[in-house]
Amino acid sequence: MNAPQPRVIIPNTSKRDILIAFAAGLLVLAFIVYGVMQMAAPVVGNRVTGVVVGREFTPFKERQVSFNGRKIEGVEEIDGEYVLKVRVDSAHRTYEVPVEKPVYESKKDGDSLTFIRPPSEQR
Repeated sequence: MNAPQPRVIIPNTSKRDILIAFAAGLLVLAFIVYGVMQMAAPVVGNRVTGVVVGREFTPFKERQVSFNGRKIEGVEEIDGEYVLKVRVDSAHRTYEVPVEKPVYESKKDGDSLTFIRPPSEQR
């Protein structure tokens, strides 16, 4: 004896329901695209350009180890902290900008330097 096949219930969806679901999906997709576009926009107004007025090096040996999971990817020796003092006339103040060694060595007093404003002062 064959058991009777269970009934297949097909939900009744109208064209109106399909249109509302499609419009809601498009609206959510539009919000996601808008958010991505806003995040990808370049930072405006947080870049500051000034003149180097001083250089400061604080010597301390440091070893930075970078790793991924359980594997060590690299070890980097750092001589110390390289800081350039940059005078920004539009803000009427001097910033202490930490930089990498090549930038520190390439910039002299009177050179121009563009950097991103500190997070506490960003607009």
